Amino acid sequence: MSTLSKQQQEAATVPTYTQYRSLVPPLSAHLHKGQGGRVGILGGSSDYTGAPYFSGMSALRLGADLCHIICDEDAATAIKSYSPDIIVHPYIKIRATANLQDEKKSNAIWAQTFDDIGELLKRIHVLVVGPGLSRDRQMLQCAKHAIEKAKELEIPIVIDADGLFLIQHEPELIRGYSKAVLTPNIVEFGRLCSSQDVDATDQSSVEPPVQKLARAFGGVVIVQKGSIDAISDGTTLYAAANDGGLKRSGGQGDILTGLLATSLAWGAAYEKDVWEHDHSVQTQQIPMIAAFGACVLNRESSRLAFEKHKRSVQASDVIPEIGPLFVTFYDKTRVKAGWGEAIYG
Repeated sequence: MSTLSKQQQEAATVPTYTQYRSLVPPLSAHLHKGQGGRVGILGGSSDYTGAPYFSGMSALRLGADLCHIICDEDAATAIKSYSPDIIVHPYIKIRATANLQDEKKSNAIWAQTFDDIGELLKRIHVLVVGPGLSRDRQMLQCAKHAIEKAKELEIPIVIDADGLFLIQHEPELIRGYSKAVLTPNIVEFGRLCSSQDVDATDQSSVEPPVQKLARAFGGVVIVQKGSIDAISDGTTLYAAANDGGLKRSGGQGDILTGLLATSLAWGAAYEKDVWEHDHSVQTQQIPMIAAFGACVLNRESSRLAFEKHKRSVQASDVIPEIGPLFVTFYDKTRVKAGWGEAIYG
């Protein structure tokens, strides 16, 4: 079943390519390291080390300057071995506290973990929660703390994978926070809808479930991934429908979180006037425009990788397509171009 019915697709709109392009910082000698985007990712557990890498490397390949991964200490060495470009912080100490009989010492370790996470969040522009997180109780508690701290700092938050499991059970964590973007797949979307009494399968009305769910969450942005990526903040509905790859391998959703994180980090820099621009994009538009642009780029990167590798394509094949695609998408495209020209040249 398609994400949107034909009627719902006809009701959907898209932002302009120029609006998304406006969020991209120029390559300039006047900018210093970090102003092109500092991304933080909370995820990476003993069982799942690839997901935060895919998210982080995608963020960097799109153009973020720095990427920090906050992970469990047992995941840190593996993640560090994947790339020296990613900064890895093994702040989460599950093994160190698992069998600790001294409650006072255990509490002190977790207090230090929360302090370290809080200090790092002061240095980043956007937080991603979920890639490789797992459903371990202590990992989820760290995710909850990070979300609460990011809200205090008014940092955009991208939530995916087991971060959505946390939101399913504790929706008040992000309800009403307009800088939050949730990126559920079909199963996760159904669970979120059930938690908010929204019919995930309703295609009979003009207003699709994704729009109803976003409104139920108080205006957060929902990206319902599918054959068409449906994006809504409860008021506006966008549909990203350019062709993607036909193979659904693990890690492609993590790539989207990285592309979205960089897009939102650019939006934060745009808000702060890090470079001179015409202020044509309003602050409240940024999450939706960033989400749409990230979906378009993710779908095209996946398509390019699929054309080369067909059934064998993996997430690691998609990441090398991001940089060259963005050269066509941005550097070789007119400012006033449409999406088709930007994507295909």
